[in-house]
Amino acid sequence: DMTDAILESAKRIRTTEPSLVFRYNKKNRAGTLRWVFECIRDGLGYPSIQNDEVGVQQMLDYAKYSKTGNGATPEEARYWVNVLCMSPGLAGRRKSQKTRSEGGSAIFPAKLLEITLNNGYDWSYSDMQMGPETGYATDFKTFDELWEAFRKQYQYTIALAIRCKDISRTMEIKYLQMPFVSALDDGCMELGMDANELSEQPNGWHNPITT
Repeated sequence: DMTDAILESAKRIRTTEPSLVFRYNKKNRAGTLRWVFECIRDGLGYPSIQNDEVGVQQMLDYAKYSKTGNGATPEEARYWVNVLCMSPGLAGRRKSQKTRSEGGSAIFPAKLLEITLNNGYDWSYSDMQMGPETGYATDFKTFDELWEAFRKQYQYTIALAIRCKDISRTMEIKYLQMPFVSALDDGCMELGMDANELSEQPNGWHNPITT
């Protein structure tokens, strides 16, 4: 009932902020879904629809990699919330996401396609080998060969982006302390650890900026 009330007020008041997220589940009521679709149809840009079952499972999967062995319990996982724009996370005073897990790279698919056509070589900007040697456009016999070469270039770039983020997170832990955020987290206070370092509930989301 509360969800219906929020969606109805969003549709009638028509403000762009705050944005809303809807956790879609097979058990959702048809009337509630109608309010969701009505808001979207009005062009408000929300609510964004997240898969509730996938979000719960993500919280449980991430919990397996907790450095302290204190990841999300099944009960906590069922009450996940959307952190920032698209990242499921836990709510409350403990195990929440301490730092924004994004940035550290930018990926441009059009540029990747360009170097894919030229054996991974960037002739138009840097004049250097930017990716793996996956062949020249003149040698591709089928679209599938082109697609496979593009896939390898993308795979290489994603791996590079993630490595950059791993390094930047390590530097954040060492040099970017967050005393205010740490004071709001019971785990940080109990263990005497900075928010950037404490990883009771890991968050594997990474958002390379792209076009």
